[in-house]
Amino acid sequence: MLSALILLHHAAASALAAPDRLDAAGARRAAAMADFLQLYNPSALVSAPARACTDTLAPLASRLGLPIAASADLAADVPKFPGDAGAAHAAAWLAARAVRALPDARRTAVVCAEGVVLTALLVAVAARDDHDLSAYEFTLPLDGPPVLPPGGGWVLHREGGAVVDIKAVPPS
Repeated sequence: MLSALILLHHAAASALAAPDRLDAAGARRAAAMADFLQLYNPSALVSAPARACTDTLAPLASRLGLPIAASADLAADVPKFPGDAGAAHAAAWLAARAVRALPDARRTAVVCAEGVVLTALLVAVAARDDHDLSAYEFTLPLDGPPVLPPGGGWVLHREGGAVVDIKAVPPS
């Protein structure tokens, strides 16, 4: 059974933090993304609690008649770790929490969140499925400024629930 997990950065223009609402350009970007994403015929839409994330999925939800499940497990907040804990600890925390928000791997789903959460989730899902990421030419930033543009992300193609290929989602 073929399915896909689409990891999607919100459509807001701000690279540092999601605003409360999408501006006009972000709303147009979200509508254009819905044109592309509906081709995958997702059966689940999952969003970080940030308004920019739910607003990004709203046009797709409307077209498909699907609810958006907002999950605190996809939030980009990381607790303060003791000592010299750094980016690796934060990435592990984000990944472990974000994996809990995923629907059944045999369903096609779109997940919208901040870039750092999506990156951690991509690494966690690939590791779980024993899928080697070294063959791909995309950057996986876990420390430093976010590099996923608004609407960017990855499509993880799955067979029998396991990742078999990954393609970058071009920003809208």
